[in-house]
Amino acid sequence: MLRTMTLGGLTTAALVALAVTGGTAQEDRTVAMQSLDVRENLYVISGGGGHTAALVTENDGVVLVDTKLAGWGQPILKTVLLITDQPVTLIINTHTHGDHVGGNLDFPANVEIVAHEATATRMRSMAPFAGAGAVGLPDRTFTDRLTLLQGKDQIDLYHFGAGHTDGDTVVVFPGIGMAHLGDLFAVMGTPYIDVANGGSGVAYPDTLDRIVASIDGIRRVIPGHIPPPTGSPIRDWTTWANVEEYARFNRDFLDSVRASKAAGRSVDDAVAALDLQTRYPSYTMDRAAANVQAIYDELDGR
Repeated sequence: MLRTMTLGGLTTAALVALAVTGGTAQEDRTVAMQSLDVRENLYVISGGGGHTAALVTENDGVVLVDTKLAGWGQPILKTVLLITDQPVTLIINTHTHGDHVGGNLDFPANVEIVAHEATATRMRSMAPFAGAGAVGLPDRTFTDRLTLLQGKDQIDLYHFGAGHTDGDTVVVFPGIGMAHLGDLFAVMGTPYIDVANGGSGVAYPDTLDRIVASIDGIRRVIPGHIPPPTGSPIRDWTTWANVEEYARFNRDFLDSVRASKAAGRSVDDAVAALDLQTRYPSYTMDRAAANVQAIYDELDGR
């Protein structure tokens, strides 16, 4: 596919990747779109927050998964226009954080928004969605599972329990063997456990184990924030094997913290005792102390 289009004075030639800049000169907002597979109509849009997935359906318009930070909806819309004339008809939010739902505000009111019921509840109490007349909130919610569309365009939504937050949604495209995990699988390393929004370090490994045990046939995964490699289609990104390894990492992390708690170790000593770098040499550990503290507090019932 090769298209050349001009948007606001910017000419973009699209062969393997697309980029669109929006906003003012003082506040440029640039996103890049890359295809995951030349055989499929699923794309990832990076920049401006968490990764957005864009599914161009056969007859039901464009489905977006997550909409980035507030003000980034227009760059998403302009980028989608480079590959299709179909309108955005559906948005799925994987969880409540502003870098995944903020762009909701830029979309027309007739675009349906779907999220887990806990995500919708938390969004109603956060700026800029709180208050009477608020827009960009979910129109439809689910508890455990919801199927949208049909055939090759079918989308299955799952909630397996608390982890990053208490409303994390796993978005599966079964017809093409791909999934978007949002920030349940944000980085290759210690996750962000948002206790204030129902996240749980104790439940996290159980949630990931249920995902791995319950979902089959997934080849490729869109993570929350792992940078995609240059080029399109993206052949060297994250796979289901990475999710399985991530589940083992979080189980090993929790087991080590439980053992340290039972031994009466301090948080700092528990971090020192983790000894995970040999088994997971490429994993970052920057949130190790915060996560140990969160798990200690949870085990104490605080």
